[in-house]
Amino acid sequence: MADTALVLGGGGLTAYAWQVGVLAGLAEAGVDLSGADVLAGTSAGSLLAVELADGAAPADLYGVQVSRKRAMLEVDFTLAMTVKYLWAALGSRDPETVVKRLGRLALSMRGVPETVVFDAMRSQLPVPEWPERTVRMFSVDALTGKAAGFDAGSGVDLVRAMAASCALPPLYPPITIGAGRWIDGGARSTTNADLVTDCRRVVVLAPIPKSPGASPDVCDHVASLTAGGALATALTPDREARRAFGRDPLDASRIPGAARAGLRQAAEHADRIRTVWHG
Repeated sequence: MADTALVLGGGGLTAYAWQVGVLAGLAEAGVDLSGADVLAGTSAGSLLAVELADGAAPADLYGVQVSRKRAMLEVDFTLAMTVKYLWAALGSRDPETVVKRLGRLALSMRGVPETVVFDAMRSQLPVPEWPERTVRMFSVDALTGKAAGFDAGSGVDLVRAMAASCALPPLYPPITIGAGRWIDGGARSTTNADLVTDCRRVVVLAPIPKSPGASPDVCDHVASLTAGGALATALTPDREARRAFGRDPLDASRIPGAARAGLRQAAEHADRIRTVWHG
């Protein structure tokens, strides 16, 4: 069993920036989570996990975010796409049914090759191969609704695993891995923290505490980890941070404010997180 795990949630550009701010603020307070034994991510959190595993310092990542003028990746998630996603996500009160509905939405996509996703992810990753440190990227099989955490031992190359973790329907098509067709892990949960069951101490950063509809809240996942014997806690954006995010998680103009909000919150919660991280 590993000792520590840092779980990084999804939620777009502002989610990434807020988490960077939190990590930078915690490091300033003497709680450097970037050295976790396991770095686990969903969607945007997967990219941050790889960057940390590759040795990026939270302070340096923060400096980039607060001075950013444009998006890391230009994404056009249209109103029509939003409507389709919400129709699938809000169409049932059963979490497993919601995942299957989103899987069917992903499988219905036509005309967009997987290579589009590979090219987009390759341009963002700091390294072409898995880092030496343990990184897990959560994704969901659109065919079965089952979740998995891909890592260096999965036999899946880094770009493909990253693409699977970020293949949000109906923006991107599902990614073929083995016999499965894999989509953004956020279809199941914004963090998938309940799947990190092999670590004694777990800190979860959840810029979006839960997905729309019947998906579980990050608090449910923390409770599950605690019931399993782990020492776990989660940090979510407060009201001021949510205002900094704005309504569009892909709005690049909101990135600096989201990063600053994360830095501010880190100072307020450093003692609580230190208690978990250092036991």
